[in-house]
Amino acid sequence: MTTGEGTSPMTTEWFFDDFTVGQVHPTMGRTVTEADVVNFVGLSGVFEELFVNAEFARDSSLFAGRAVPGLLILLFAEGLWVQSGRSHKGRAYLGLDELRIVAPVIVNDTLWVDVTVEEARRSTSRPEYGVLVLRHRVRNQRDEEVMSYKTARMLESRSAE
Repeated sequence: MTTGEGTSPMTTEWFFDDFTVGQVHPTMGRTVTEADVVNFVGLSGVFEELFVNAEFARDSSLFAGRAVPGLLILLFAEGLWVQSGRSHKGRAYLGLDELRIVAPVIVNDTLWVDVTVEEARRSTSRPEYGVLVLRHRVRNQRDEEVMSYKTARMLESRSAE
């Protein structure tokens, strides 16, 4: 799958036990709109000229249009993961590591995420839970990676085994 096409939210519950190292879970896609950027900037207070001045973005920026703030890309990626249905048994967000923005995202780009299970282990302190380490690779409509990061999450398990 190269564009996240054809994926839809899961209808079954995913527990820790359903994940194995090496699995890749593509999300659905989402197009970033001008309204998304305006709303994010207004909510966050990140009033950088690059994000709020269309003339500057067109004439003086490094990009071919209005760039999307990196933190908005991250939030979209996390939202796409949640919408996949695979995180609904999540009980704790344990960390975010290795965040890298590797290419710009411009308004009207469409994003989707390949989420790879890098580690799956039982929690030592809470055996009814497992810990997943996931690599998130955010891609655009041209299948170019634009962001990469890792998360650690605690999920409910079916059994304490």
